[in-house]
Amino acid sequence: MTISPDPDRARQYQALLAAGRYQELLEEHASAPPDAAGEPAPIALAVATAALRLGRLPEATDLAAKAHDAFRRRADDDGRLRSLNLLGAIAFERGELPGAEAHWTTALELARALGDTLFAARVSNNLGSALHLGGRVGESQSLYRRALLEYGRLGERRFIAETAHNLAMTFRSSGDLDLADALSAEAVRHAESVGDPVLSALMLTGRAEACIERGEYGLAEEALTRADRLAREGGDELGIAEVSRVRGELWLRSNQADRALAEVEPALAAAARSGSALLEADCAAVASRALAALGRTDEARQRHAAAAAIYASLGAALQLDRLGKAPGSPPIE
Repeated sequence: MTISPDPDRARQYQALLAAGRYQELLEEHASAPPDAAGEPAPIALAVATAALRLGRLPEATDLAAKAHDAFRRRADDDGRLRSLNLLGAIAFERGELPGAEAHWTTALELARALGDTLFAARVSNNLGSALHLGGRVGESQSLYRRALLEYGRLGERRFIAETAHNLAMTFRSSGDLDLADALSAEAVRHAESVGDPVLSALMLTGRAEACIERGEYGLAEEALTRADRLAREGGDELGIAEVSRVRGELWLRSNQADRALAEVEPALAAAARSGSALLEADCAAVASRALAALGRTDEARQRHAAAAAIYASLGAALQLDRLGKAPGSPPIE
């Protein structure tokens, strides 16, 4: 793999990434003539980023690994830093938590050594997600807050949105619903200023979850309707599945288990097909509760066991605790 790409094509890809036009980038790349010397590493990294954003994990994994190897051979620390960060995000999405932590820890050390404060903040945000998944809530909140301060200083609205969204999740899980609601609203506001439909869809889905926890079901449905439209506009299959998962939760809270199951089962299949382990487990958990409410206890137990197995493999302590006992389990004496 070569390092130096066609500068015009590299600029074009970066512009498409910045605008959230991931599907267009992938289509443009697919139609471009192959490079005789191999895929240039910066181009591979841009394509891998777009593929990850749209849930195309095998493609993202292959390209990001090749880019990292090429950057390392050339002692290009800036390129290696970006590759490590992306490899961590891919590992996290696939449910490989130790690998994600290892990539992000190395990336954070490298960012600090290079004096790259923006990238250090980006990696801190990502590492915070891994720590939160493992139940280390206080540590994750500390990393998120530091990242938010740096992003605010630099005026990086995209990253402010992402980190506010992540911080909102930590407060939602700990029961501070007012703060979670305020942070999720802030995430939506910053995302909409960026103009990336995939980003906005994710932030709106988080906003809907905050509304559901507060019992504001009408507001949640409005946010989900907008999120679904934007995710489809951006070609984000996993984003669409995430909307369906949260809508399934909404139907469950509204005592409409049949609608919840019909909503979440296709999302479960999409998550499994894409290799998104955490989303697969989250969908299985919702499906389990819906099946239990419908009296289909054996099927509910199967979905519960599937969710529990994935959460355990991820070390997702908070999710395991929230999942609770299997439907129909006898009470503890």
